[in-house]
Amino acid sequence: MLSQNLLVVALPVVLDLVLWLGPRVSVWPLLQDVIKLLTSQPAADPEMVGQVEQAVTLLEQFGKQFNLLSVLGGVPMFQVPSLLARRAPVTGSPFGAPRVFSLSSTLVLIPWWGVLALVGLVLGFLYLNEIAHQVRDAQGGDLGGGPVRGEGRRQENDDSLRAGVWKLLRFLAFAFGLMVIGSLILPFWILMVALGTAIAQPLGILMWVGGVGMLSYAALHLLFVIPGLLLGGRRLLRAISESVILSHVSLSSVFGFVLLAVVIYEGLGYAWALPSSDSWAMLIGIVGNAFVATGLTVAAFVFYRDRVLVGRRLMGPGE
Repeated sequence: MLSQNLLVVALPVVLDLVLWLGPRVSVWPLLQDVIKLLTSQPAADPEMVGQVEQAVTLLEQFGKQFNLLSVLGGVPMFQVPSLLARRAPVTGSPFGAPRVFSLSSTLVLIPWWGVLALVGLVLGFLYLNEIAHQVRDAQGGDLGGGPVRGEGRRQENDDSLRAGVWKLLRFLAFAFGLMVIGSLILPFWILMVALGTAIAQPLGILMWVGGVGMLSYAALHLLFVIPGLLLGGRRLLRAISESVILSHVSLSSVFGFVLLAVVIYEGLGYAWALPSSDSWAMLIGIVGNAFVATGLTVAAFVFYRDRVLVGRRLMGPGE
C-alpha cells in the first residue's frame, strides 16, 4: 500500500529535513529569565538547593536544544510523524551550525506557538486523510455502505470539498477539545500529586501512577476517533462513542496492538537516531522512520476498519 503512494511517506521525510537542515526557532532567552528568577531566590535548606540546581540544569539543556518548529509534528494520530521533533539535533547538520531565531518575549512566543500548532494539525489532517483514502481504496468501498471503488472516487462524499472541510473542522475540534480538557485536568493532577507528596512521598507516587494509568486508559479508548472521522466518515460524537465501544469490546487486542506499535516505533526510533546529526547517515534514519511510522499509522486505520466490518457482520445486514 505504501509503495502505491510514496507521497504519504514523503511528508514525514520533508518535515524532518526542515527540522534537520533548516533554521531553528529558540526559546532560550525566555528560559534564561526563568533561570535567573530561580537562582535569585534564597534557598531555605540544602535539599531545596539541590532541587533548584537540578531544575536549572534541565531548563538549560531543554532551552539550548529545543526547536519551536518541532511543534509542527510528532504527535501520533494528530500530526505528521517525525524523528527529530522529539530528538532535536545537537551538533547541527552537515552544512554546519544552523541559523537561529531567538524569541525573547512571551507576547511573541504565544502567536508563534499557536500558528505552528495549527499548521501542524492541518498537515497532520492532510497526511492522515490520505492514509484513510488509501485504506478505503484497498478495501474497495466505504464503511458506511457508499460507492465502491469502480464507481470513481469523484462520486464519493469524502472527495467533495464540502465533506473535506467538515472533516477538517471535526478533526480540529477534537484536537483543540483535548487541549482544553488537558489544560484543565493536568494542573489539578499535578497539584494533587504535589499535595500527596507533601503529606507522604509514597502517597504522591501512588497518585502519580494512578493518574498516568487513568490518562492512558482514556487515551486507549479514544484511539480510533481519528480513523472514525477520516475513514468512517463519522460525526465527532459518533466517532468518539464508536471508539470507546470498539476499544472496550476489544480491549486486550487494542492494548496488544498499541504495545507492539510502541515497542516497534520507539525501538527503531532509538536506532534511527544513533547517527550524529552532522553526518549524512542521519538521512537513513529519517527515511526509515518515515516508512515505519507511516506503516504503523496505516495499521491503526486497518485495525479500525477490520473491527468495524466484523461488527457490522455480527449485527447483521440490517445494521
